[in-house]
Amino acid sequence: MTKVKIYVVSDSLSFLAPESIIRIAASYFEGNDFEMVKIPNVKTAQKAIEIVSTAKEHPSSLIIFSTILAEIRDVFMMKCLECNIECIDVLSPAIKSLGKVLKIPPVYQPSHSWQLNDEYFSRIHAIEFAINNDDGQSLSALQKADIILIGVSRTSKTPLSIYLAYHNLLVINIPLVSEAAFPKHLYEMSSKKIIGLTIDPTRLNEIRNERNTTMGVSEDFNYSDLNNIITELEFADQVMKKIGCPVINISNKAVEETAEIIIKLINAKTIYKT
Repeated sequence: MTKVKIYVVSDSLSFLAPESIIRIAASYFEGNDFEMVKIPNVKTAQKAIEIVSTAKEHPSSLIIFSTILAEIRDVFMMKCLECNIECIDVLSPAIKSLGKVLKIPPVYQPSHSWQLNDEYFSRIHAIEFAINNDDGQSLSALQKADIILIGVSRTSKTPLSIYLAYHNLLVINIPLVSEAAFPKHLYEMSSKKIIGLTIDPTRLNEIRNERNTTMGVSEDFNYSDLNNIITELEFADQVMKKIGCPVINISNKAVEETAEIIIKLINAKTIYKT
């Protein structure tokens, strides 16, 4: 499998926008190998050229950058086009659209990039928490979590975790695979922290088949077989009923819609935020 090298570039010390966006995007390509290279304080055209030259040496590279410096932006766009490297400009489309709506030109001052206040650092902490506790990587932080998402594979747990982190929520997500792999102490936790994610079997079958196609896997019966999917969902349903947590069917919902439901549950105190 080819490793994709992602260069996350910023004209400041902050990577919040480009890194968060690319992590959410990468979560839709499970099983692929990504290497992230973060490069801060890129303020000269020469440095931008060097980054593109380095990226060119790797067969599968992508550059995502956040800069208010027009010269840097233009160098990235031009050089990436010349070298046939995928390039993502995070800020320019948003600034351009706001300018059209407000009917005024933007004021480009580096100090306007980020306000390093308590809310900013809280959001950074929440995003790092979600990344470090993705897919049941670590269960030691369960007590610290505001929300624990549970569900079978491909029920949007990872993108939901990152999206909710933007709202300063500490989120852990845990895959429901089998009784043997399930962390039993989750039954002892308050159901007010836990949210179950479910999906219609046929829809999950479609999603998993699409994933197999994207990854170049011709057949993966255990993963995409409809009967196996039904068995997985039945097990997940039993777990959620035993816990007594709210359950959201994400079959025809965007991540934003599901997140909005979860935030409403918090505001209604159906689930608790610690």
